[in-house]
Amino acid sequence: MTRYSQPTEFPAGSKPDRFARRIAAARLVVAWERIWPLLWPATGIAGLAVAVALFDVLAPMPWPLHALLLAAIVTAIALALYFNLQHFTWPNWDDGARRLERDSGLAHRPVSEGHDVLAAGSGDPVAEELWRAHLLLRLRSVRRMRLRLPHSDLAKRDPRGLRFVVLALVAFGAIIAGSDWNRRLQAALGPDAASIATIDAWIDPPTYTGEAPIYLAKDGPYTLHVPQGSVLNLRVHGADHPPSVTLDDVRFDGRDGEYAATATLKDTGHVHVRAGGHTIGSWKIAIIPDRKPTIAFVGRPSATDRQALKLSYKASDDYGVVSAKAIIRPHGRNGAPIILDLQLPERSAKAVSETIYRDLTEHPYAGLPVDITLEAEDAAGQTASSNTVTFRLPQRVFTDPLARALIEQRQALASIGEPARARVLRTLDALTLAPQDFYEGHMPVYLALRDAFHALKYADGRADFERVEDLLWQTAVALEQGGLLTMAEQLRRMQQAITQMLAQGAPQEDIDAMLQRYAELMQQYLTAMAQNGAQNPSASDPNAKVLGEQDLATLLKAIEQLTQNGDRARAAQLLAFLQQLLENTRVTTGGAGGTAADNEALRGLGELMGKQRMLLDKTFRQSQGRGDPKDGGPKGLSQQQGQLHSDLNGVAKQFGGKNSPARQSLDEAGKLMDQAQQAIGMGDFPRATTLQKDVLDALRKGAESMAGSRGQGQGKSDPFGRAVGNATGATGAGTGGNLNIPDASTLKRAHDILEELRRRAGQQGRPKEELDYIDRLLKQF
Repeated sequence: MTRYSQPTEFPAGSKPDRFARRIAAARLVVAWERIWPLLWPATGIAGLAVAVALFDVLAPMPWPLHALLLAAIVTAIALALYFNLQHFTWPNWDDGARRLERDSGLAHRPVSEGHDVLAAGSGDPVAEELWRAHLLLRLRSVRRMRLRLPHSDLAKRDPRGLRFVVLALVAFGAIIAGSDWNRRLQAALGPDAASIATIDAWIDPPTYTGEAPIYLAKDGPYTLHVPQGSVLNLRVHGADHPPSVTLDDVRFDGRDGEYAATATLKDTGHVHVRAGGHTIGSWKIAIIPDRKPTIAFVGRPSATDRQALKLSYKASDDYGVVSAKAIIRPHGRNGAPIILDLQLPERSAKAVSETIYRDLTEHPYAGLPVDITLEAEDAAGQTASSNTVTFRLPQRVFTDPLARALIEQRQALASIGEPARARVLRTLDALTLAPQDFYEGHMPVYLALRDAFHALKYADGRADFERVEDLLWQTAVALEQGGLLTMAEQLRRMQQAITQMLAQGAPQEDIDAMLQRYAELMQQYLTAMAQNGAQNPSASDPNAKVLGEQDLATLLKAIEQLTQNGDRARAAQLLAFLQQLLENTRVTTGGAGGTAADNEALRGLGELMGKQRMLLDKTFRQSQGRGDPKDGGPKGLSQQQGQLHSDLNGVAKQFGGKNSPARQSLDEAGKLMDQAQQAIGMGDFPRATTLQKDVLDALRKGAESMAGSRGQGQGKSDPFGRAVGNATGATGAGTGGNLNIPDASTLKRAHDILEELRRRAGQQGRPKEELDYIDRLLKQF
């Protein structure tokens, strides 16, 4: 017979589960008996290490020696296990069956030989049945099975009994450690900093956010959301060596157990602080990005009635806008930009919506197309820009040809710079040819131009260029005092051209275009007259008729409607009347009649306005860094503004009671002077110049109110026979006669009749006699 070492089945009826469980248990017993002795001395080394930890021997050690000792212990245990276990084999089924048979005292090995097979007679049914019956009988004969407790030969491997010494040390160490056993064991696994080090951690958000510091627990159970740029502060106490942190380029500094580190948080992530190989702090931090500010125009830039630049804008930032400015550059040129600081309602305002006004009519870029870009900055230094808008800066109207030429050269110097020097020199040289012919009676102008020529020729740097630009400006302003004559001549020629077009039956669209040009030129003419009149105030003629701006606009609109309705003859007549009004119009700030005291008060106010205008020029030059040292800088200019206020108080006493309109305007001018004086003293020149412009406006209103009160009761009427309302100060004399001007309802009825005639003329189904009659009517228009 032949026996297999591993059975696949027991004979039927032998209850194999009963034997299988017992054999598995026997195999475990055999395995323990084999492996337990092989664990020595690894178990002894491990036990000795536990005893040392319980006695807290490792805590006082420097961490390098501690780490070296741990490495030695681990290495020793690993080597002992390797050499002892390399020949170890796990017990097989036969080993378990034999152990069960020996411990149970079974004879003839009924379990281990219960799977034997026939060596001869295989395939004979009778022989095989008989053999199975034999095996079943043997297995059934096993009544009781038992396994004895394992018994190893560890004593042979440890004949000196060192294992009992190690066990005693562990037991004694546990008694000594008491409730602190867990901490001591943990400390043994790494340098002692992990067991005694403590950490304080907090986050300081950037100051501009206005958020409070965030104090961190040792292990944050949630994600902390902090602003970008926040500072993480770490303080570790009781560590024998510098801790580590999972942040790039961040190191702990300190000594004697006290270490500190700070880090600026830029990216989202986990932050771990480790001391002695153990984590003493762990947090998940999410960064809230600091978005860039936004700024944009609210509508296009525009010019006010006083030709000041109006900028409306809005800006916002998540933590607040700290500054905003408008950058103005000449379009397509390389001139230095104009930087306008935009006012903010408060520092670090999160949302801003403001409108500013700046008078740039005296700047060399006035009248040029410029590119305006708004720029905002937040507290983090981030900037944002708006879309660039191209806009023509408002300018003062110059009617004198030479004054306009000087302004153009000034613009070229400012916006182009050095490349324009040669061209401007040639122009100035050409403008000063033959002074005996062209400058007779105007020798100061000639000398000023030659001075500008030589100053520019030898200019060295931007400061010299600016002095030339200022000289050209002053000369142009002086020339403009008599520059209205050219514009008046242009108005006369244009009126004649329109009259000729009306007579020749020119197309309506051509006439409308010419009337539009006439209206624009007339407005420029009146504006220039108003500027010169303000600079040279004079008393008005008591017999003159006062025109309002609305009166002239109504008259021009009536002319346009008459041409559209076909009544061109009356339109030409009304246009001639308008030209006659313009020929006899002048702008004044005085009233009609009045006493010598009144005239003296107006003269004093005129002188005061002249001084205020000179101070405005000085303030503007000071804001450009071109102030005269003789003026004393901001302090001196502030004192000059205060002196003008004192002079105003003396003049105001001559303007009647405190409740009179003139006195109220002067009182308002005084308040504005105080504000301007304060702005100059603080160096806020842009605001000061704006306030000084408002002072001049208030002074003009006071003069006009005084003039109006002097002319009350004279029964004035305008050239159209209507009572005078709010006068603009434009007076006309010698207009002569009356002209019947159709009112709006008459013009509309005439227009409706004309449209109805044209509609019927196009209906070919009407009788021929009626169509001929309609044609004759239309020919009259």
